[in-house]
Amino acid sequence: MSSAALQRRALVAVGVTVFTWGWSSVLIKAVAVSGLVASFYRLWLSLPLLWLIALARRDAGRGLDRAWLRGSLIGGALFALHQALFFSALKATTVANVALIGALQPTLVLLVAGRWFGEPAGARAFGWSLVALAGAALVIAGAAGLPGWSPFGDALAFGNLFAFTAYFLASKRIRRRVATTDYLIGMTTVAAVIMLAICLANGEALGSPQGAQWLVLLVLALVPGTLGHFLINWAHPHTSAFAVSILLLASPVVACGAAALVLGEQLNLTQVIGAAISLTGVAAVVLTQPARRAEDLAASAAETDAP
Repeated sequence: MSSAALQRRALVAVGVTVFTWGWSSVLIKAVAVSGLVASFYRLWLSLPLLWLIALARRDAGRGLDRAWLRGSLIGGALFALHQALFFSALKATTVANVALIGALQPTLVLLVAGRWFGEPAGARAFGWSLVALAGAALVIAGAAGLPGWSPFGDALAFGNLFAFTAYFLASKRIRRRVATTDYLIGMTTVAAVIMLAICLANGEALGSPQGAQWLVLLVLALVPGTLGHFLINWAHPHTSAFAVSILLLASPVVACGAAALVLGEQLNLTQVIGAAISLTGVAAVVLTQPARRAEDLAASAAETDAP
């Protein structure tokens, strides 16, 4: 297959992922179970497929060493925290607020861990980060008093922003020594066990899903939760970092549009202006970086919307 054909397929793969990740927030919000229960099943329903893939590989078990175990424990604990906060935030406040607060993730990564990428954040990146924060503040201010809005839910969304940043940065270091597929399997397994413990300690009704809700939870686990990450990883070698970055930054927009269409969540003028300012600031932060770093930052922003 020609490189041009591979590039077209890679762009389609990224586009499909952005679409599914954007819509996943609406599915989480719509399914009539608690955020912790939804997160529990997102993790546990994906495990059989992940371990089946692992056991089917020719080199099965070779990378499961001490570094893998340590990385899986650290990454799994941070991912479980991210999942609990993200799913709970979606249940407590609007999809738009969760998506747009999560979209600030590249600015946070660059500001707190610029040296991890080879150099600290420059003045331009810092300035655009302030623009993104100002836009997010407008979104939150405009949401005050609207149906479905909750300051507690927004606080959970900000907690998720920091939790996912910690997970993202830890994962970047772990994957220097652990293969991506091995890490994904180990980390997800650890996160699933931790989520089970959280649900049991909190007295969550794990038997609460009924009827079609099981299908929604299965779709969440297998499509955006597993297939989405696979498609992104496959697409990386076949297209430019710039194209991937731009497409991934559309994920919060898809989430907002899907929430308006299905859940009836509407953005008022203040929120629309704030969202435009915030996403412009985030895009500028990403696109002022070198290509490889820009792709990492954009991917991290999109993944805050991924179950």
